Amino acid sequence: MNGINEAMIFAAGFGKRMLPYTKNTPKPLLEIKGKSIIHHQIDALLKLNFKNIVVNVHHLSSKLEAELECYKPIVKVIFEEKILETGGGFLNALKQGFFQDEELPKVVINGDVFWQNSKSCPIDEIIKNWESRMDILLALKRRDLVLGYEGKGDFRLKTKKKVSNLLRNSDYNEYMFTGLQIINPKIIQDGRKTKFSLREIYFKLISKKTIYGFVDENDWYHISKVNDYKRVNKIL
Repeated sequence: MNGINEAMIFAAGFGKRMLPYTKNTPKPLLEIKGKSIIHHQIDALLKLNFKNIVVNVHHLSSKLEAELECYKPIVKVIFEEKILETGGGFLNALKQGFFQDEELPKVVINGDVFWQNSKSCPIDEIIKNWESRMDILLALKRRDLVLGYEGKGDFRLKTKKKVSNLLRNSDYNEYMFTGLQIINPKIIQDGRKTKFSLREIYFKLISKKTIYGFVDENDWYHISKVNDYKRVNKIL
């Protein structure tokens, strides 16, 4: 496990593109196959013996806190009075001492992403691919293989190796970022801003060649709009 046994799940967003479903229900609590998205994620982490899982909340926070009560004390909830975005949320959890070891890499998951273990567990795979020379490792998926995804992609790989430096290409990006990653906390601990996106960090690290990606082979589902959610539930 490379000593990686702590994780953070981002669950503070409003999920506006999923209205009206998210008017009274946080997006991570939407159900797929009879279980909420975030419960699927936490259960996957627990199967891999994670010792500490931090979840940031804001929108309809009381509902998320109530749903996560059953996972205490392993799951800890951190409330954000104002949404800090992904980078700010992670930095806030570090500063407030929610992690047991601030120096070890952390698995970080967007609270609205869903996958099925068709080959193996993506969390297990990303940990196996992690190396100490990395600052960030992203789990990628070929964009044409993700059900519901219609975007232009996020990255392309510099080489065809399983793990490779990432390059930004605005014309054609073959791969979509799944929302699963490993982060070395040291890269944001010196940040002066309190609210910022991790994407700002990604593109700085591309030039340093310390951000990497591996292509996951499991089934991923893109749930951005109401029709995506209906379609995934119908198929599964």
